[in-house]
Amino acid sequence: MIRSAAAEFADRELAPLREEFDAFPFGPFFQPVLEKAFELDFFHLTLPEDLGGAGMGIQALCIVLEEISRQDASLGGVIFTNAFAQELLLSSDRSFALQGIVEGADVVNDFLIAFPVFNNPSEIRTMVRVHEENENCILSGKLEYLVIGGIARWAIIPAADENSQGYSFYIADLKDAGIMKSEPVLSLGLRSCFAVDVEFKNLEAIPICQIGKGDDCFKKSVDKMQLAAAAISEGIMKGSFMEALSYSKERDQGGRKIIDWSELQMMLAEMAVEIRIAEMIISKACQAAQRKEKGWEQYASAAAIHVQNAAVSATTDGVQALGGVGYMKDFGQEKRFRDAQHMQAALGLAPLKKIKLLKRMIGKEV
Repeated sequence: MIRSAAAEFADRELAPLREEFDAFPFGPFFQPVLEKAFELDFFHLTLPEDLGGAGMGIQALCIVLEEISRQDASLGGVIFTNAFAQELLLSSDRSFALQGIVEGADVVNDFLIAFPVFNNPSEIRTMVRVHEENENCILSGKLEYLVIGGIARWAIIPAADENSQGYSFYIADLKDAGIMKSEPVLSLGLRSCFAVDVEFKNLEAIPICQIGKGDDCFKKSVDKMQLAAAAISEGIMKGSFMEALSYSKERDQGGRKIIDWSELQMMLAEMAVEIRIAEMIISKACQAAQRKEKGWEQYASAAAIHVQNAAVSATTDGVQALGGVGYMKDFGQEKRFRDAQHMQAALGLAPLKKIKLLKRMIGKEV
């Protein structure tokens, strides 16, 4: 039922205007689509029932993200960003803050929580600074590429204290007068899941983890949520394959449909193989995560790395299958190619994620 609802929504609301939505920030933002997704509870899937959520696990979230991203990964990115922020709060010392956000949100924007999901905070050299003033935590400085920061009411901000090692997370109200936002940053892909640069000037914020323990808090959420990021890449792959297959059945060349050419058949077969592998490993990793099987964290990390790499390769073939028109914006292939590249940066740099997985497997701390 969840898959059917997400697929129907994607085909009806996203597919017809995909090119228009991708024109952002030089065109309108898809606010009406966001509101409809909110009404269908796509932002509530993994929230506990006592917080008004559906109380479902990571597999339900992956199914929705896959189906939505098959048509337009930008909305998948918005849902993913908010879900990661929710997970971070649920696993933190201040999980009650999430209850206040949920109960006070009558519209989707007040429900959304921004987060720099295309970074791992431990990999950022420059960070917002925090100091204590009259027993309050005060943020100052600039945070680059705060995803959905231009539409969300709330944000979780990584910030460092000069007097302690590491960093911490703080929740802030983005409507506060001590915040200045840039114009939307033009990105490679997921253009309607846009980011802004944010500058903080003596902003009072609430800590959501122990001082200096932000990396521990991040690690509690990142393993499971990597699967959600992988599901977006899987959806992108499926969309690319379906468009390549449909086009090849209609396009004539050399007196016959191009689907009859063995070279194209081989290309489509390679895409199909990667899609089936992605379905299998994401499903298995989700089951392992929900059952808390031994080593599930490594399964999740490996699955995400593999699927995100495969999506880049598959969307490259998807463009080639259409020939010259594969690069044109009135087809979806070039957008999917950019989106697949963009998703490799979800929750940290791709090469560093591979190195961290290796060190985990051989028992060494990063």
